[in-house]
Amino acid sequence: MINGYPSEEDLRTRISNQLTWRGPTDTVALLWHGYLSALLEWGVIEVHIYDRLSALLPAVGNKELHEIFLDEQLSADQEQEIDNFLNRPKTQ
Repeated sequence: MINGYPSEEDLRTRISNQLTWRGPTDTVALLWHGYLSALLEWGVIEVHIYDRLSALLPAVGNKELHEIFLDEQLSADQEQEIDNFLNRPKTQ
């Protein structure tokens, strides 16, 4: 984490506040997924922080996020892989 940028706890609080105010809507999730993705791409947050914060949000736009990071359209196999991952049983 770079000094002067939001910490994981700051981001967690902001996400939690927004979810309280607006609920876990697709709009809230998409905006936060985009914001977190930008912070990750610019090196402001690390992958493990991105993963923990993203887990707070509803799972929407996952295929589109992968396309943004890959800068290419997903293949049918890649889409199926994402679907399988998202639909796997959750472990405790």
